[in-house]
Amino acid sequence: MKKRVALITHETSLVGGLPTLTSFLHRTLVESGRYEPELISLATSAADATSVQLKSPTTWLQPPQIESVAWRNLTFTHVGAWASELEFQRYRPRRGLTELLQRYDLLQFVVGSSPWVRVAKNVDRPILVWTATTTRADRASQMRNGSIARRAWSSWMVSIAERYESRALKAAAAVFALSEYTRAAIEPIVGAGKVLLAPCGVDTALFRPTARPPGNYILWVGRLSDPRKNVRLALEAYVMLRKAMEDVPDLYLVGDYLTKPDVAFLRSHQLEDKVRLIERRGLEDLAKLYRNAQFLVLSSNEEGLGIVILEAMASGLPVISTSSGGPVTAITEGRTGLLTPVGDVGALADAMAKLLRNPLLRKQMGAEGRNVAEQRFSLAAAGKIFLDTYDQVLNSEFQSASIVNNSLPGMPAALPE
Repeated sequence: MKKRVALITHETSLVGGLPTLTSFLHRTLVESGRYEPELISLATSAADATSVQLKSPTTWLQPPQIESVAWRNLTFTHVGAWASELEFQRYRPRRGLTELLQRYDLLQFVVGSSPWVRVAKNVDRPILVWTATTTRADRASQMRNGSIARRAWSSWMVSIAERYESRALKAAAAVFALSEYTRAAIEPIVGAGKVLLAPCGVDTALFRPTARPPGNYILWVGRLSDPRKNVRLALEAYVMLRKAMEDVPDLYLVGDYLTKPDVAFLRSHQLEDKVRLIERRGLEDLAKLYRNAQFLVLSSNEEGLGIVILEAMASGLPVISTSSGGPVTAITEGRTGLLTPVGDVGALADAMAKLLRNPLLRKQMGAEGRNVAEQRFSLAAAGKIFLDTYDQVLNSEFQSASIVNNSLPGMPAALPE
């Protein structure tokens, strides 16, 4: 009989890192034939329609709601929170959610950072966490930017969230770290023996090289509006590149939308006809964009891994990325791509020039990247760590001894509140 697994996340947009992780893991479990995954999403917004809101008295007469939401070709069960305007309330248990989670054999959280896991505090099922970063690293830009009041509020919320995060990680049976960067950040909290390196898998049949010569463009993929992705760095490097070289290919930016300051930057440098903004559509369209590009550029300040790097490597593209944490797990300097210091516009421009001037190097890096993607980041290779761990956690001998404490044999039990 198939074991039921709840895949619990806080991000259900159609694109982005967490939805990609959730979709990959759901596919892995379904195709294994041993597990029956179901998707559950948690309230993340002060204005969440299923939540009890302090500012809306009409919501006070009923508990947080549970509703079904269509997502891609699947369905999420979405659960509201009490007083959703207060961030820490979204991390707290609520009766309806506890009763829902109790129906599953195993709870798998897929989260950017881990405070969310505390919603399962009162559930006596094995809990596993797949995370990309820590709360403080995830919120670093928020704590640096904005008004004094906003920075102070953000700092306070992070301090509260970190307490939930520490308890959540220590109560988990195991923690899957998206990259070596993630593992290094998590291990001081829970200990080395509990953290497993678990990068995302990529569909190497969909994301594949082409035999045709590539198109004449450089590719950037991500959330253009997210300050952590630092698209401005890529734009500044592109301006510098055009001053240093002739016949520079166009730059394709694939994502949501540019902020007004970035649009103004393009206009001030008369780049409207050289930088093309492309709304991210389906995976087939994205795979074609990878397949026909010269190379991928990633300009982030911080990355848990950089799934776009894996997609590009599987597509036979060399990658230029800032050394922003997670990318170091995927990129081997000089073999599958080039790494530059975070925020260093000159180094990024120089790396782009190096690849443009050396077609043979691009070809060699692309081929090596494809080999690495097939060996380490294919759906089967990346999925094995999850399936093996689930099998261990759910075997009959283990269950009676360890489920109550949500811990693997030999690992510490959950801390008291």
